Amino acid sequence: MYNSAGAQPFGIILNSSSSTGSISDIPINEMIDMLDEHKAVIMRGFHPLLPEEFMNYANRYGPLLKWEFGEILNLRIEKKPLNHLFGSGRVEMHWDGAYLTEVPRFSVFQCLESSTEENGGETLFTDTVKFLEQASADDRDKWANTAISYSTQKAAHYSGAVTVPLVGVHPYTGKQVVRFIEPYNEDNLDVNPVHIHIDGMEPTEQESFLKDFINRLYKPDYMYRHRWQKGDFLIYDNNALLHGRSKIEENISRHLQRIHILVGEQNDQSRVPIFITDDQKVKRVNNTETSTVD
Repeated sequence: MYNSAGAQPFGIILNSSSSTGSISDIPINEMIDMLDEHKAVIMRGFHPLLPEEFMNYANRYGPLLKWEFGEILNLRIEKKPLNHLFGSGRVEMHWDGAYLTEVPRFSVFQCLESSTEENGGETLFTDTVKFLEQASADDRDKWANTAISYSTQKAAHYSGAVTVPLVGVHPYTGKQVVRFIEPYNEDNLDVNPVHIHIDGMEPTEQESFLKDFINRLYKPDYMYRHRWQKGDFLIYDNNALLHGRSKIEENISRHLQRIHILVGEQNDQSRVPIFITDDQKVKRVNNTETSTVD
């Protein structure tokens, strides 16, 4: 069915052993076991899926998140994007569902088109479990006592304001993970920038803290850089990993499709996103929420 090889520094690549192979032939329980162990699964050489087939495949993991545009987000580079996800600049490290009351368990991508000569534009993933495990006890203690407030205005399909502990607990493995949205994205200042505040820190201390933390997230010991090939499928653990994108340095042709998978029974109906309102202060602990109106 497939041959497997390890990605570096984490992840696993499944190469189809047949030109007619389908990712749907791989048992979902087997896929979930690989995701628990490797955090990201890349599948290559399998035949592409039509939109309905792609949604049916993702639905085998759980209910899908149905945005205003539907379950599938088509990601293409635009000249004047409403959201920086569709631009050629870099995308800051983040986790999906930060401004929602329900955080996706998995995200799955399908690459329908990608230039082979592209320069930059890799999708970046940081293993926050390994990141915390290899940090010093002093750093882990400092981060565990840090809460960060984020806000962004709606420019496309999401917006919100939320306060989140920097360190949380993975709801399935019980391991510590990082919850972080990277500020200081010079390529997103004019579209929909992220505003950030750390409770109890002065501005100069906050800037120093954030820049040090961000530099560590990009270290190659923890970061997998995925260069897309036409036909790639990639599914990853949204609780364990942060993700972003490097800047696209040249004009390229790329078309990705993305689906968010929520927690629930296989083949459950899709659910619409519920946004955290701007007048609420919300702290997520262990993937649950408590909120109070300010």
